[in-house]
Amino acid sequence: MAAFAPLTSGDPEQVGRYRLAGRLGQGGMGRVYLARSPSGRMVAVKVVRAALADDPGFRRRFVREVAAARRVSGFFTAAVVDAAPEGRPAWLATEYVPGLSLADALAKHGAWPEQAVRQLGAALAEALGAIHRAGVVHRDLKPSNVLLAADGPRVIDFGISVAAEDTLLTEAGVVIGTPGFIPPEQLRGEKTGPAADVFALGAVLAYTATGTGPFGNGAGHAVNYRVMHEEPDLGGLPSGLAEVAARCLAKNPDNRPAVPELLKELAQVPGHRPDGHFTEADWLPGPVADAIAHIQAAPLPDAAAPAQEERATLKLAPATAPPAAEPADASAAAPPAPSGPRRLARRRVLAGLAIAATLAIVTTTALLNDFGRGDDEKSPSTPKAKQLWSRPLDGKLTLDAVADGAVYLSSGDQGTLRALDARDGSRLWQRQAEGDDTSVVSASGGTLFYISGRALYAADADSGETRWKAKSILTSPATLDDAAYSVIVGFLLAQDLGTGKILWTYQLGAGAVEGDFAVAGSRAYAHGDQELFAVNTGTGKKQWTFEADSALITAPAAAGNTVYCGGRNGTLYAVDARTGQKVWQRGFSGKLWNPRIASGADTPVVADGVVYFENDAYVSAFDAGTGKPLWRHRQDTDEIDTLSVAAGTVYFTDETGTLYALDARSGRPKWQENLMTSSGQWRPYIVNGTVYFEDGDRLRAVSLVN
Repeated sequence: MAAFAPLTSGDPEQVGRYRLAGRLGQGGMGRVYLARSPSGRMVAVKVVRAALADDPGFRRRFVREVAAARRVSGFFTAAVVDAAPEGRPAWLATEYVPGLSLADALAKHGAWPEQAVRQLGAALAEALGAIHRAGVVHRDLKPSNVLLAADGPRVIDFGISVAAEDTLLTEAGVVIGTPGFIPPEQLRGEKTGPAADVFALGAVLAYTATGTGPFGNGAGHAVNYRVMHEEPDLGGLPSGLAEVAARCLAKNPDNRPAVPELLKELAQVPGHRPDGHFTEADWLPGPVADAIAHIQAAPLPDAAAPAQEERATLKLAPATAPPAAEPADASAAAPPAPSGPRRLARRRVLAGLAIAATLAIVTTTALLNDFGRGDDEKSPSTPKAKQLWSRPLDGKLTLDAVADGAVYLSSGDQGTLRALDARDGSRLWQRQAEGDDTSVVSASGGTLFYISGRALYAADADSGETRWKAKSILTSPATLDDAAYSVIVGFLLAQDLGTGKILWTYQLGAGAVEGDFAVAGSRAYAHGDQELFAVNTGTGKKQWTFEADSALITAPAAAGNTVYCGGRNGTLYAVDARTGQKVWQRGFSGKLWNPRIASGADTPVVADGVVYFENDAYVSAFDAGTGKPLWRHRQDTDEIDTLSVAAGTVYFTDETGTLYALDARSGRPKWQENLMTSSGQWRPYIVNGTVYFEDGDRLRAVSLVN
């Protein structure tokens, strides 16, 4: 069993000075790769998603996170060895730990015996001591942030929660963290210190010894209530360990043991080695030790050796250029309402991807005709793309969004905002933002949302005049009637569209992703890890919960009385919007598709009674009412970044910079083309059959509908 998966054709060969060797995983922030340094040392390289890296507010927080992490050094922490927080792409390299997380170990192999828990606790206490000596408080210690290796555990992601400080949520009194591991003082909104990490450590000890948290499971607000008002349930722990955990979980932070005291107490256990040396025989339960041994025994891959499976069996076709998508049917738009205006979700192609127009690209295209299509297809024809207009990108302006008949540009550190008429490129207005690092995040229902400095601004989309501002981190609000809706750090929230006042918040829990929500009629839809929630837009109260079979990873798409959402394992779910009952679900497996490293699907698109669903370079079409499979197309690329449907054509892009068109009825390729005439980043937007993109120092609009 390997802890990594092979690289694919779309992965970069090198990040910074590190040559990539495999994939370790995928998270909300981006991909994590196994890589080799010039001397051959293995490291884990986290590459930030382009959609995040393009946001100046996120970059500031990432710089701060890296600075905090670099101050930490000590045993049982995964050391930061290198970083480029302001690079393109932004990335962070840490020590490679060949093992698995404590959360995975407990889920697969169950609770641990007392001696192993104490050994783990002593190591975690030592790690917290190193973190605190660097002037950092972890604030999010939990089983998924503990990696297990034969020579001891490693605490990861310390300092990350600092990025959530001074945000719209904290301004509203919402607490950032994981329910059950958040101390009472943090829930009360008080200042937290090292004692907060001691509380979390006590919860981790109890969780490891019993397989469940000391304050139970369930909805986040219920768990938080028990943390505040009830004593922890430690009945399943051995008496000595229960006493240690109880002191760590004291309601008053002054009554919790200091980390050095805790380390000394946990280290006094039979079998503990005075030299502090860990081996799997000393501390890990047998099944966990075996799993880690298998991971360590797996041969490490050579650097930059992309997987080539089955490529020789596929047909070759000439290549061309890509876009970022938006649903063609307003009723299926990712965050907005079925009958109201839509906002364009910011979907960026891989950060730093430079596409030279003169570069000859050869791409493999394959149709896996599982649903009855014939093999007598003709080669894709050349489109008759018509340029509608072209405008110079003066003053360092970049394309940020296209929505509601307007194109929005910003100039980043110069603070300029400009709106153009999407039909002819004429200027509608230009404004100077109050802060620096300015960028538009969304436009919806006559309101433009942009980030400038450390604030989120709402402006009149017709004039650019500011309506209100609020503290915020990266968010892309969508509007319906008189409210704006967002998902921020695990919470769905509603704000008054006129004033910015927070009307209500609803905690989604782990797995919630900014931008992954939809608003339609009287309901807002968003997901946590495996749960899809419907929340009443007027009251903020939950109406129903749907439990999926795997982690949900796409924004919901609402169309009529059905909500569609995609899972990490490739399943597309159709759920009754009124009751939360499953209407149908369709599983997925492709010859070159690996659910363990799936980087995720895009938001389902509903048009003319058909649901189009993209999952790691596969595009599938299903009957929206019954789920009957209609066709499936596979593009020989690592990932399709966007999906859009207009005028009987399905459009999508890949990481090479190519724009593709399929017949919406049959899935047959219609054409593919590179629209770039100069080198530069390919960051297109497709709206109603028109693609808007930067081409060198010009902004172009090209009609794709013949």
